[in-house]
Amino acid sequence: MRLFWKVFAVLWIATLLVGGSGFLVSRALQQDWLLLQFHPQLKDFAQELTDLYENQGPAQAQDWLAVQREANRLRAQLYSDAGQPLLAGTLPQLPRFAQPPAAEKRSRSTRHGRMFQLAWSSAQADYHLSLFVPAPELFRWQRTPLALLANIALAMFLLAIVSLLLSRYLTSPLRQLGLAAQSLAQGRFESDQLNRIGRRRDEIGDLSRHFNQMGERVQSLLDSQRQLMRDISHELRSPLARLRVGLALGNRKVLQENDPLWLRLDRECSRLDALIEDILTLSRLDSQDQPAEPFPLDPLVSACAEDTRFVAEDQKIELRGATNCQLLGWPDQLGSAVDNLLRNALRFSAPLGLIRITLQSKSGSMASSQCQITIEDDGPGVEESWLSRLGEPFLRLPGQTSNSGHGLGLAIARRAISMHGGKLTFSRSELGGLKATIDLPAQPGGQL
Repeated sequence: MRLFWKVFAVLWIATLLVGGSGFLVSRALQQDWLLLQFHPQLKDFAQELTDLYENQGPAQAQDWLAVQREANRLRAQLYSDAGQPLLAGTLPQLPRFAQPPAAEKRSRSTRHGRMFQLAWSSAQADYHLSLFVPAPELFRWQRTPLALLANIALAMFLLAIVSLLLSRYLTSPLRQLGLAAQSLAQGRFESDQLNRIGRRRDEIGDLSRHFNQMGERVQSLLDSQRQLMRDISHELRSPLARLRVGLALGNRKVLQENDPLWLRLDRECSRLDALIEDILTLSRLDSQDQPAEPFPLDPLVSACAEDTRFVAEDQKIELRGATNCQLLGWPDQLGSAVDNLLRNALRFSAPLGLIRITLQSKSGSMASSQCQITIEDDGPGVEESWLSRLGEPFLRLPGQTSNSGHGLGLAIARRAISMHGGKLTFSRSELGGLKATIDLPAQPGGQL
């Protein structure tokens, strides 16, 4: 059975049970009221008697009481507000009936029926009424009239409508979440499908917002994966084509060991090996399964700077400042990101050039401390229109040759920094080249 019908059945049956039990309890506690409301002769008895008494006189009222005694076996007596009898009445002349009743006095049962003491007010005066109902008449009202059945049927119908609307209100968002999940499974998630549900302020709204965030993240990963596969196929095509040509040439003639063709084939194999290694590194960042650990930032950057000095030829590596920050994450991945940025600066810096690394803390409080690393070079730099695209996989700038890399170094660096909750931005450096800025959130209480 669908959840919609389950919710509908539970709401409808529960409402009927509550309403029915309430009716039974009220019947048990207020039998007098029910008798006076549903008995066909008792419902308007007091009003008809007082109207006849005021409009047509005591004689007509006494005659009407006599008719009621003969036709319906109902006996009654009308009293003034002071307790004085206004009519002869039709009650038996017994001492207990002759006593003037008190206002709003509760009814009492007799052996052969029930005596009611009622108070009635008209536009002219206030009255008290003693009304005796014999035992056979007590149960006439239980012969349920057609109107009562119609009211019960109408109440059940209205309860069904309310339960239906409430069930739809509760289950419709779940149905839309299911459709959104199907579209996500097909790789075409659209976040605006859940915007209306996300405006709700209940648990379903929270679920919709969390699902929307998850869907956008998964869709972004799927899109980046598709783009990465297209870029990989494009990048692999060129070296494979050159290898195929070189092998074809090698099959046509006998090559010496020092033939330049062998060197070219070896270089192309090295490029393929480096490309595959970068692709594997990028994929490992997307499937990180190692737990995060705390580590100090400054020694990590200092070690990366020393490694860069070791491979630098004539460039000068300058390290300034300190952050004194403690981070929570993966030091190997972050170190690889810093190393990629330093190697990129080293590749494009001028001979005898300067690469400057600056560390500083931008902490305003222990809970919102930020660590910043800037890496600057004095190379040719990058045009302003391309700065925002740096870090895209396989991006090549105008005039950049294939020997300058595959464009995965900056992508790896951006992905690793994003894993630590940080941000990588690029701008023009005061040295004339490119400036890479890394902003990282420090671990709470992580100032050293």
